[in-house]
Amino acid sequence: MRLWRPALHRAFPGYRGPRRALHQDLYHLRKLRNRIAHYEPIHHRHLIADHATILTVLGHISPEAASWVRENDRVPEALVRRTDVCAALLPTRF
Repeated sequence: MRLWRPALHRAFPGYRGPRRALHQDLYHLRKLRNRIAHYEPIHHRHLIADHATILTVLGHISPEAASWVRENDRVPEALVRRTDVCAALLPTRF
């Protein structure tokens, strides 16, 4: 409460739920970020859910930014193709 009421709630102007739920989403995203930053495997994670959480939290911060990302996002396409790419049935694209 010492941080949330005076400051942190302003960082998430679009959020209207309990702090615990937001904290849980941020905790999972931090774990994902740390795995990526330390070159740890993430292929076993539910990447579609991780992606949805990223967009949800971004929407709490800035609905306009979340809308732009959704319009320009290539992650869903990459997640659909990943099985075939990993099996060398499709080429990688960057």
